[in-house]
Amino acid sequence: MTDNAPLAHEFAGTGPLLLAIHGITENRRFWDGIGLEDHFRVLRVDLRGYGDSPRTPPYGIDRSIDDIHDLLTSIGETETPFVLGHSLGGVIATGYAAQHPARAVVNVDQSLRVGPLPDHMKELVRGEQFEQVITSMFDGVYGELDPELVSQIKLARDLDQTVFTGYWTPLLEWDQAALDTWMDRITALRPDLPYLSLHGTDPGTDYAAWLHERVPAAVIEQATVETHYPHLADPSWFVSRILKFFDA
Repeated sequence: MTDNAPLAHEFAGTGPLLLAIHGITENRRFWDGIGLEDHFRVLRVDLRGYGDSPRTPPYGIDRSIDDIHDLLTSIGETETPFVLGHSLGGVIATGYAAQHPARAVVNVDQSLRVGPLPDHMKELVRGEQFEQVITSMFDGVYGELDPELVSQIKLARDLDQTVFTGYWTPLLEWDQAALDTWMDRITALRPDLPYLSLHGTDPGTDYAAWLHERVPAAVIEQATVETHYPHLADPSWFVSRILKFFDA
């Protein structure tokens, strides 16, 4: 694969086009076993730096939005997609829909309210303790997820520090004013675009009000299982919920 090659990707299923975007340290295989392809023509991608996609910088959210648009253009895909993103993929899905046509967005367990990391955390993430720190961070969000699934996720993670810190550039290098300006752009969705913010962990009691200020049409809901991975914890419920929301 050359540096300029499109993102690694695959289609599965029939029906309306669904673009599925994985989270940080993950790859397109993390959507396996959910059953989305029973209802949609699912386009799963590996983000830059993950899976089979190019491992060439820059790594980041804005770059990923461009990568996905370039992929759709290169393969001649013209159908307007539903867009689904988990974790980091939820931010990318939101930003993609702010810049390109989309039928609806589901953001799985990713708060859009972010601030700069404290200096000591920046040092840890950039330092030799990177893997220990990030592993501990993920250990705190598995929640009620089945232990066997947790083991599978841990084995499949890609803890590449260069790639990870590239995606976390806004948190590592920008101040709050820069982050706020950037997030205003990421959330500049058309007013009538259906948007579901589906949380398996608690985004905070005032998050709904914060999000509604930026995305007035947003629907904020809690999943049936307390975990960062509600789509893996209860796939049948998850698929039925997004089918109802997408009205597909």
